[in-house]
Amino acid sequence: MADTPPTRPVRRRRMALLAVALAAATALACWGAYRWAEAGARAALTLNGDQRLGLYASSIRNAVGRYDYLPFLVARDHEVLGLLEQPSEPARDAVNRRLEAANAAAGSAALYVVDRDGLALASSNWRDPAQSFVGQTYDFRPYFRQAVEDGGGRYFGIGVTTGLPGYFLSQAVRQAERLIGVAVVKIDLEPLQHDWTAGGERVLVTDENGIVFLSSHADWRYRALRPLPAAVKARLAETRQYDRSDLKPLGLHDGPVEESGARLVSLPDPAAGPAAPAAARRAYLMQELPLPEFGWTIRLLSDLEPVRTEAAGAAVLTAMGILLLAAASALGYQRRQTLRLQREARAMLERRVEERTAELVTANRVLREAQEELVQAGKLAALGQMSAALAHEINQPLAAIRTFVASTRLLAERGETVLVRDNLAMIGDLAERMAVLSGHLKDFARKGPARVEAVPVARAMDRALALLAPRLRDEDIRVEQAIPAEARVRGDAVRLEQVFVNLLRNAADAMDAVADDRRLTLTAARVAEGWEIRIRDTGTGIAEAHQFQLFDPFFTTKEVGQGLGLGLSLSYGIVRDFGGTLRAENNPDGGACFVVLLPEAHDG
Repeated sequence: MADTPPTRPVRRRRMALLAVALAAATALACWGAYRWAEAGARAALTLNGDQRLGLYASSIRNAVGRYDYLPFLVARDHEVLGLLEQPSEPARDAVNRRLEAANAAAGSAALYVVDRDGLALASSNWRDPAQSFVGQTYDFRPYFRQAVEDGGGRYFGIGVTTGLPGYFLSQAVRQAERLIGVAVVKIDLEPLQHDWTAGGERVLVTDENGIVFLSSHADWRYRALRPLPAAVKARLAETRQYDRSDLKPLGLHDGPVEESGARLVSLPDPAAGPAAPAAARRAYLMQELPLPEFGWTIRLLSDLEPVRTEAAGAAVLTAMGILLLAAASALGYQRRQTLRLQREARAMLERRVEERTAELVTANRVLREAQEELVQAGKLAALGQMSAALAHEINQPLAAIRTFVASTRLLAERGETVLVRDNLAMIGDLAERMAVLSGHLKDFARKGPARVEAVPVARAMDRALALLAPRLRDEDIRVEQAIPAEARVRGDAVRLEQVFVNLLRNAADAMDAVADDRRLTLTAARVAEGWEIRIRDTGTGIAEAHQFQLFDPFFTTKEVGQGLGLGLSLSYGIVRDFGGTLRAENNPDGGACFVVLLPEAHDG
């Protein structure tokens, strides 16, 4: 009995130490579970955001691209040319009605024509005196200046006449190389914003000055991400781009940048209302995707509250698990049962993680192999369709070699060594010709992963032309090439050759129905984004109904058995993987033009 009092304090101290250790372990495990769950949820959020940004970019490009042709058509209309040359009321009335009908058929917001001084002479909305552009002067608008200086322009702004926002496409109207006016189409992008709002996401599009002009939230429109410098405000006031808008700062606060490139930001909580205190802000994960052809940037704001909720839930579950484990460990038999179940659960979890990891690794490998096989299938399909002509190209020098060998044998018997040397030289030249052609075929058909390197554009084009030389010669297709020797782009030589072969073959197919003047014009020019390579033909051009389906997989206008419709889709994917773009347009004088834009390769 004398030992009992000292024993109880020791037991209490042990229990207190165990409680402290349990609390510390619980806190540490909860923190780890929170961070792990938060990282996983944020990664999933980022992946989903990247996919959504791609869809939004496609929707914007489609919304604008369907009207690209309108200014070109108006600029070449004979009645429009007549009005700009000799303005008169009868001519104005005729063009007004013509533009009204064209605008209604295309579904654009407005279609109008201004003279060389920026005065609107005719417009599709001429019937409404309050909204009509006729008689208004637009020489201060950037799209007018761009058309006058560069031949065409693109510009987003709020209409100074209607007060309605829109995207303007302009085209210079010329008569005998003399500027006589500008044709303009205004595109309404409001339907895009309605779709974004209905989707419940937070999307905004900013211009080069960081001004939000398209957004799923009306309160964010015509607000600046950050305070605007005085020079920018003065320029915007001069062009009246955002007429009658004060362009107040949006209140965006920047946070750290994630490894994925996304940024943590905060904005005033729209649900808190205007009377809420300044501290009422909401955190978002902001991802952005540039649209270089417009000079815009799409930004997606993903709410971080679900991420925090999921992480907190993981931490709570972890804490509950630890507490349950501690309670069970206090009991003998139940402790052993609990430990056994925990080991089984952990083993099952690890096994599921391993299985899932293995499935993901296998799926990624299969996807990469499928992509490589699809590219290889495209190359082999092209070689298969060219096989007859290439066989003929090789058989010619083979037949000539046999003839030279026979004649050389006779000359050798006669002792005419000079002629024998000449014949041997001719045989060597023919063999070299076959070696070059077979080398092109071997390089083109080889299978392997893409290597990003500096690729001379002229050499890649020459190799593609060499593979297609028999067909071009047999079909009397003339090639005009003007590609500078210094044109070097970032990409893979063999895959770039495949892109050129696909585009050249499509151009040759388009000229099948042309009786004369079958001509390919190949050019390359340095632009701000890199090198722009143009492949023009004199074929039948691209039908309007097919312009937005050209790069869809398995879309083809050829007869059954003439193609799978994969060439342009594969080419589009290859160019995109190199960081470039591929688009198609119709030439003003007939035929089609495919434009490949690739980043320039710099030495070192």
